[in-house]
Amino acid sequence: MALLPALLATLGAGIGLSAGLAFNLRLAASLGTPLAATLVTFFVGAGLLLSLWALGLDGARPTAWPELWTLLGGVLGVTYVTLSLIAGARLGAGASTVAVTLGQVLGAAVITGLGWLGQTTQPPTLLGVLSAALLLGAVGLLAADRERWRG
Repeated sequence: MALLPALLATLGAGIGLSAGLAFNLRLAASLGTPLAATLVTFFVGAGLLLSLWALGLDGARPTAWPELWTLLGGVLGVTYVTLSLIAGARLGAGASTVAVTLGQVLGAAVITGLGWLGQTTQPPTLLGVLSAALLLGAVGLLAADRERWRG
C-alpha cells in the first residue's frame, strides 16, 4: 500500500477507535459494568468477523493452527477495551484516545528498539522521542481540560 493511502487508512482506524470508545462507554453505562460491555463488544465483533469470513471476503482460509503465543493479541484486545472503558469513564474519550496512542508509541518504541516479536530492530530517534513527549503533553492538557469541565 502506498504511503498516503496507508496513512489515511490508519487515520480512519484511529477515528474508529475513538468512536468505538464512545459507543462502548455508553454500552458500559447501560449494562452497569465495563466487563459486560467488553463481552458484548467482542461477541458482536466475533459475529461480524465470522460472517465476513464465511462469505469468503478475505479470499483465504487458514492452512494450519497458529503458534499459541500469537493468540495473546486477543488477550491484549480484551484488556485494551476493558481498561479503556474503566479509564475512559474518568478521562473522557479525547484524553483516553490520546493516552492509548501514547501507549502505542511507547510500546512500539520498546518492541522495535529491542527487536521483539519478530520486528526489525530500530533504535529510538530524536523525532520519535519528541513525538512521544508531544503526546504526553496532549494527554496532560486534555485530562486537565476534562477535569475543568467536570468541576
